[in-house]
Amino acid sequence: MVSSGNSEENRPTKAIRAIGWREWSRDAFEEARASQKLVLLDLSAEWCHWCHVMDDTTYSDASVIRTINERFVPVRVDIDKRPDISDRYNRGGFPTTAFLSEQGELIWGATYVPPEDMRNVLKALLDAKDKGEVDAALERERMQYLDLSKALEKTEMADREFVDAVFEDIFASYDVEWGGFGTEPKFPHADAINLLLERYARTKDEELASAVHSTLDHMTEGLFDPVEGGVFRYSVKRDWKLPHFEKMLDTNLGFLGNLARARLILGEMRFEKTAEGVANYLFSNLRDPETGAFFSSQDADEEYYRLDKDLRNGRRAPKVIRDIFSGLNCRAVRTLTETGALLGKKEWVEVGREAWDATLRDHWSTANGLVRHRAGEELYLFDDQVDFLEALMSVAETQTDAESERTLMLGEDLFEGVAKAFAHPDGGFSDIRKESDAIGKLAEPDRSIAANSRWAMALGLFGAANYRPERVQEAWKILRSFPPKRTQAAGMFSAEYVLAWDALELRPQAVEIHGISGRSTISNELWLSAKRALHPSTVVMAARKAMLETPTAGRPFAVVCGETGCSKEIYESDELVRRLTMAPPGQI
Repeated sequence: MVSSGNSEENRPTKAIRAIGWREWSRDAFEEARASQKLVLLDLSAEWCHWCHVMDDTTYSDASVIRTINERFVPVRVDIDKRPDISDRYNRGGFPTTAFLSEQGELIWGATYVPPEDMRNVLKALLDAKDKGEVDAALERERMQYLDLSKALEKTEMADREFVDAVFEDIFASYDVEWGGFGTEPKFPHADAINLLLERYARTKDEELASAVHSTLDHMTEGLFDPVEGGVFRYSVKRDWKLPHFEKMLDTNLGFLGNLARARLILGEMRFEKTAEGVANYLFSNLRDPETGAFFSSQDADEEYYRLDKDLRNGRRAPKVIRDIFSGLNCRAVRTLTETGALLGKKEWVEVGREAWDATLRDHWSTANGLVRHRAGEELYLFDDQVDFLEALMSVAETQTDAESERTLMLGEDLFEGVAKAFAHPDGGFSDIRKESDAIGKLAEPDRSIAANSRWAMALGLFGAANYRPERVQEAWKILRSFPPKRTQAAGMFSAEYVLAWDALELRPQAVEIHGISGRSTISNELWLSAKRALHPSTVVMAARKAMLETPTAGRPFAVVCGETGCSKEIYESDELVRRLTMAPPGQI
């Protein structure tokens, strides 16, 4: 069964009690068809401040309630439980207020709509419906000429020059005065920050270092909670000083990863201190002590978060939204495993492993070779599979030789499941599985550049780790399946594309640590040195195939393996790090 994403059981307000909200279902749209009513779609979330405001104002207005119940079919969707619906009908923020036909076609939409405006909108839509104007407009839309634009497009291929131009477009949006990207509202863009860090590590361009310093410092000043730790979701203002006070698992994980990488690449201890504050918040507030998995978010409460420590002690903390989603939990696995290794926090790595165990136990479907979006529900999304693969690779790096062998076998099962469920005719993968009875825009699978790029990067690393160079070629095919115009149009979300291209161009390689059979890698100095080198195309694991040679004097050693061969034995960390910055793998 797939959840409708209906969140009314979690929000006991007048709006929930008085309006007859339906779940997103075939039954709701059949009701709209039979009664010749429009569907009112409300995209909402428990952590969303303006969703609460709309419930307490617009959806608590007696006239609005009466009109909705009598003349519309109201459907409410929790965007975290059904991101596939949110991605297609989001009108620029949350709440989203959308009116749909009985076939799920969009007629009109906005975000927050005040009571008086809502009364006018409802009346205007009903009048247009009664006059036949809505049906006529829908019919014109359905009868649009056949779109042959794709067939007439010139076949263009991305190359290094194009990828560098995409990077420059991203960097051009950097806010020199306040850090971050764009103007306002200003969101953290963790992948863009990682991209700047990676380019700086290779070029030593101080302009990039300055941009990262400014961005992380201003974000810390404006979004970091100095009392309880963690960062808020975004800033309403360009200077980061007017936060929206939700705390999201995803935002905090992205910031934690940025801080750990900045600590190593830029050498600033203050980034590690802030990282510790973020991690402590995650462990104290968003970690489920029973399962080891992570909850999705904590509600906003502006008054609470403006209080100092002493005054907060007398108040109830904002509600933690205790939903566990596989993709977010896998991001926690990957982030805690990697940042724990980078910063020498073994306890973070252990927490990440417990979250991984929870994912395998509660979300993995052996029959489908896929990870479910939520435990007990048959909703499968490509984004979640990407997060699962990235987590799998991070976990495999820290495991013993025998453990990592089993983990990589699970990866092969995942590839088979993803190919069956999400393969797109244009190359790469669709965001959702194609269903014969899908409603409205859900009948239109889409390809996410960000998700496909992340998959391609993880696939390349998997190929190096599992001695499967054909996986690297598959990764290249995915990236090249996106026309350059499509990639440029993705704006900030093309950062993942650039990161993946850069990593694949460096040619994925594996560092094998020999002489530690049966032991975890995380205490081995060679492994730690290779990880902290932050080489984007390198995976570092315990050797899974015994060599004929015996390590000298029982000492562990490393070899660097690429497409066509491996290096000689390397016993010293400094030499290993030098190797990782020399010739591409296969040319060692």
